[in-house]
Amino acid sequence: MITNKAITYYHKTFDNENKVEVWEKYIFKHTWVYNSKNANINAGYEKSNSLSARIEMKWIKDKSLFNIGDIVAIGEHDDIDRQSDLEGINYFNVTSVVINDYGNNPHVHLGGQ
Repeated sequence: MITNKAITYYHKTFDNENKVEVWEKYIFKHTWVYNSKNANINAGYEKSNSLSARIEMKWIKDKSLFNIGDIVAIGEHDDIDRQSDLEGINYFNVTSVVINDYGNNPHVHLGGQ
């Protein structure tokens, strides 16, 4: 697989004891990323931006880590306590997760907005 960028993947969990969201950070240095800015007559630019990212299975220890509602940030970034900590960073909310763990090129395919 051709790779072109590093991403920081923020996986959302919940701390039941303290009643707060917790964001676990994972950096994948070898990913294929395509993001586009499109115009949508009904939603404008911001609502139509999209992300497609593919991470080879050889870099993934636990494929159950990936969930809709998690965050992908382009590049390598610091830990966060809340999503608003990513202000000014190019990031996307994960809207689709496809586990392609078969064939010649097993990978996880993430879609985001």
